[in-house]
Parts: sequence; structure tokens; C-alpha cells
Amino acid sequence: MENSSNNWAENKAMRNIAENIVEFLVNSAPNWKCIKYGMENHIEELKKSLKDNNQDEISRRIRTMPDFIAVNKETNQVLLLDVKFRSFIDRREPKTALYGFGYAQMKDYLQFWPESYFVIIHTFEPFFTIIPLKNIEWHKHFHSRTINNGRLYEQWNFAGIQKSLQDLFPALPDSAIKKAVEMIPRK
Repeated sequence: MENSSNNWAENKAMRNIAENIVEFLVNSAPNWKCIKYGMENHIEELKKSLKDNNQDEISRRIRTMPDFIAVNKETNQVLLLDVKFRSFIDRREPKTALYGFGYAQMKDYLQFWPESYFVIIHTFEPFFTIIPLKNIEWHKHFHSRTINNGRLYEQWNFAGIQKSLQDLFPALPDSAIKKAVEMIPRK
């Protein structure tokens, strides 16, 4: 039991670090402000109430809220960002990076937040990958199923729709990106 508790605590810490890195990057881009949005930033009672309600559509939508809203103060552009930390990405096939996301998880993201972007942080170059959810096509980007630690995961290949940080934030200084790379935990 202690080991699963340690894994949960370690994974939570890694998620928090990844979210802090993205918040730092967005706030480092000229005219951009990063605002916390996800369910974890809301009152404890709401989190407790929705934790066990897995079937209700409204509950699933709230639980899958993106982590941040990024607002450009000059242009009023608004982006929804959901941060993912991946220390392992399957790269066994040439020109392929396979990301693990559960079927129900991906279904909820695509159903409730198609205008969002995944900001995936890796422990290796390119370090940051942006995936516009609106460009994910189930039949095209779904790759395979695998079992990891007793859990079933679907593998996704986002080739052709991946973007860089500079695609979303063209004025983001290289110095901020370099600093953010230094903050990434090496697991």
C-alpha cells in the first residue's frame, strides 16, 4: 500500500512541477497571462463531491477542465491549456512518438474540450509538444492498445498535428524556454 501511495505522491508532484513550468512559460511570453482553471484549483467540497461521480456528464466535464486559461492582454486571444508530463514516450518506430492516454480520458477531452491544447512536457528534446485537440482524428491518430502496470492504455500518434511552443507563443523568449527546460525533472 505504501508503494502506491508513494507513486501517487510522486506523480502528483511531477504534475505540479509541469503545471508550474507551463505557467512560467505563458507568463514569460509578452502580453500573455496564465490563469489557473482546472478542477484542482477549486474548492475542496466540489472536488470531494465529484470524485466518485464518474458517470454524470457534467461531473466528467468539470473533472476534465483544462489546467489553465491563457489570455493575450493585447489581442484578447484566449487559449485553454491542459498540461501533461510524460517521462516516457514510445519511440520504437521511426518518426513516431506514441503517447499513452486512456480511452475514456481521451473521449472526455475530445467531447468536452475540443478547443483545448495539450501541452506535453517530456524529459528529452523537443521537451515541449503542443497538441491541438480539435485536430485529433480518432481513426487517424489512435495507434494501438497496451497494458502498463495492469492498466489498459491506448497509444496515440500525433504526427502531423504536433506544434511547438513558438507556434502558440511566437514571442516567447528563448531564454524562458531554456530556463523552463532546466526546471524539467529528470526521472
